[in-house]
Amino acid sequence: MTEIPAYEPAVVERKWQQFWEDTQAFVARDDLPREQCYYVLEMFPYPSGRLHMGHVRNYTIGDAVARYKRMRGFHVLHPMGWDSFGLPAEQAAIERGAHPRTWTYENIAYMRAQLKRMGFSYDWTREFACSDPGYAAREQDIFLDLVERGLVYRKSSLVNWSTGLECVLANEQVIDGKCWRTGMPVVQRELPQWYLRITAYAEELLAGLDELEGHWPEAVITQQRNWIGRSQGAEIDFAIEGHPGLKLTVFTTRPDTVFGVTFMSVAPEHPVLPRIVPATHREQLAAFTAEVRSVSAHERLGDTATKKGLFTGAYAINPVNDERVPIYAANFVVADYGTGAVMAVPAHDERDHAFARAYGLPIIEVIRPPAERQTPPIAEAAYTAPGVLTERCGIFAGMDSEQAKRAITDWLAQRGCGRAVTTYRLRDWCVSRQRYWGNPIPFVYSESLGATPLKKSDLPVLLPDDVVFDGRGNPLDKHPTWATTGSDGRPLVVRGPHGLEPARRETDTMDTFVESSWYFARFACHDNRRPDLGCAGPLDRQRVDHWLPVDLYIGGIEHAVLHLLYARFFQKALCDLGYSSKREPFKRLLCQGMVCMETFFRQDASGKPEYFYPDEVEIERDGKGRIVRAVAKRDGLPVQVGRVEKMSKSKRNTVDPQQLIETYGADTARLFVLSNVPPELDVVWSDDGVRGSHRFLKRLWHIVHAHAAELRGVAAYAGKAQALVGRDQAIVRKVHAVIKRCTDALERDFAFNTAIAQCMELLNELEPAHLRPEVLKLALTTLVRLLAPICPHICEELWEALGGVGGISAAGWPAYDEAEMLGDSIEYPLQINGRLRGKLTLPRELSGEELERAVRAHPAFRAALGERALSKLIIVPGKIINAVVA
Repeated sequence: MTEIPAYEPAVVERKWQQFWEDTQAFVARDDLPREQCYYVLEMFPYPSGRLHMGHVRNYTIGDAVARYKRMRGFHVLHPMGWDSFGLPAEQAAIERGAHPRTWTYENIAYMRAQLKRMGFSYDWTREFACSDPGYAAREQDIFLDLVERGLVYRKSSLVNWSTGLECVLANEQVIDGKCWRTGMPVVQRELPQWYLRITAYAEELLAGLDELEGHWPEAVITQQRNWIGRSQGAEIDFAIEGHPGLKLTVFTTRPDTVFGVTFMSVAPEHPVLPRIVPATHREQLAAFTAEVRSVSAHERLGDTATKKGLFTGAYAINPVNDERVPIYAANFVVADYGTGAVMAVPAHDERDHAFARAYGLPIIEVIRPPAERQTPPIAEAAYTAPGVLTERCGIFAGMDSEQAKRAITDWLAQRGCGRAVTTYRLRDWCVSRQRYWGNPIPFVYSESLGATPLKKSDLPVLLPDDVVFDGRGNPLDKHPTWATTGSDGRPLVVRGPHGLEPARRETDTMDTFVESSWYFARFACHDNRRPDLGCAGPLDRQRVDHWLPVDLYIGGIEHAVLHLLYARFFQKALCDLGYSSKREPFKRLLCQGMVCMETFFRQDASGKPEYFYPDEVEIERDGKGRIVRAVAKRDGLPVQVGRVEKMSKSKRNTVDPQQLIETYGADTARLFVLSNVPPELDVVWSDDGVRGSHRFLKRLWHIVHAHAAELRGVAAYAGKAQALVGRDQAIVRKVHAVIKRCTDALERDFAFNTAIAQCMELLNELEPAHLRPEVLKLALTTLVRLLAPICPHICEELWEALGGVGGISAAGWPAYDEAEMLGDSIEYPLQINGRLRGKLTLPRELSGEELERAVRAHPAFRAALGERALSKLIIVPGKIINAVVA
């Protein structure tokens, strides 16, 4: 009897990982025809310290695709890098005393080792981190190109200011009006900020979504369309009473309601207010503005925020009827959004209606609902639907409101106080961040020149290492010499109109979304350098155009708007800068589902939950896998089982991938995360599922090694199924059917779960003792080739055991012949009143009345029918038989 070696995943996996590294199996070439190439990329990670199961699933999907495409004959680019700038590194410096650079690169080293242990087929020769001096310097090059193109500007705007950290916070970092880290109040402060002019590409970004239909998830396309938010409307100029030449300009999508304006809502920061507010109201306005700024942007502008206003003492003149309308400063209007002013029509806008009722302002109906429509009185609720203009609307009275939009806009344009306008909800991208660990913005300031871009010959601007992290403000502002010293160590100067004058560096650094907006292009030419090193510019256009667009981009749907929209904008800008001709970066987008798990918790006296890690809880399940008992191991007392949620550290429903790999091996982890559901759906963690995946691999290992010696010198069966009989014929037909189903599933939507199920089914049907050796060789070599993209280590080992040479990728993806899938007979499922009651095997050539007679005469059909009367017989040829009985 053949001695079967033990399946030791760690040994097998290290062996083949070393083989791949030694043979440089995954290094991509740039000189092959594009139609033979495939670029697959997963969104690169922030190096937080350790992989989590979300990483494992995301990268396993990408790796399985990359390996599958290689086996299909493609030359694959599959790179990996690190989104390594960002605030968490500074927080680590404050909390642990580790320099951000040290902390970041130690994490990169650890996570790189984890990725290699998973056997991911990355081209590590192209690896880079965004904080590498080379990448950061090339990004500064591009930033200066954007400046020259007119796509960069600086202006003052309101930001969330943490009074504790003394820095700017994103809206997501403000919780109940307080800083997420310190708990100190957050206020609004006006600061100069750097912006990228993404709005210059708004129409192209919107139109480009049409090309992505069918290749990107519809949910992502819809979110981007809504975020860009194209609106057709009118700008209308309202003169200011007593101030000739001054005006308030508003944008509205409802010019048909302009006859119903009863007040104006203006941002407290609007630049026109200081010029028009009478002295009697200035003190009140200053106090109101200070109150508005004393809260975060979310508290001011959120859906649940209280709408507040203050009469400024000034009046505007409605251009359509010359009526005076009071001007209110309102907390829900922002100076840098739209025009910073809104014409208020309380009869036909819900927010204006609530404000008018709160402040006792008139509500005047100018759109009458259709006679057949029942609506509340206008004093009680705004009417916002289409209708007919009332007599108050002068020459437009009686006109349909939709037609009136165009007519009134044209009329205003003729009078010189309005115009048709297309606007976008999309705002320009603020890229300023007041922190150390980011890419420096290559500008300096001097007294006579103001903000001045550096010359490319002055790049790169490098971060200083000797900084102090005290948790307050931007460390770069506090460095004694960095901002005023040139790269040559001399005082920083610029040439002004009267000669050299002192200069000071910009201490803001770039938003980390800038780094992730072009990294996919840099992977195509990772070794491109400065002109003085022999290569031109940050990107090599020839190689960028060779590899872009990325054939398959994989990442979470939470990046639907910001990252994916910024990357699309950046790619278009790079084209206009001459770095590429491919205006869309990603051809196909796959948004993978999350890894989820039950939560375990107890509530304390205040109702606050205390969460438990799964290994801290003793669990009993019933036969259907439902938890019937859960107690804490530390005290034996019950814990509650919460709903299945995304794995997260805060709720402790996590599994350490490292422990999983050490226990079961990387192939088991890979098989499990791909086996249950399609990639775009959430997968629910199951210890039993992991053990089941491991058992399947051990079964495959056992059956191959049990017959490897006798099969090594045997050629796999390559003849026709018709030349065989019995189980041999059935298995050959099954092999071709499984190959087709696996191929169809992966070509259609990378449904690896379907492929895995087919492979499991084929393994279940193998009865080696009853098969000819060449048929068994065909079945087993097919199995390991089909599973190779998913479980590459064990499949390489088993391929070698079966006599394969040159690595399993070189063997290629197995081919099928549809004719070989068809037998001389068909096995029909037999249903009685819709319930499966057996199977009938009938000749394939039967059809029509012959088929029905054969069914009625079949002993198995008559036995299933019994004494019951047949009411109807439904036969779907080649598919199913359904008998309806009384």
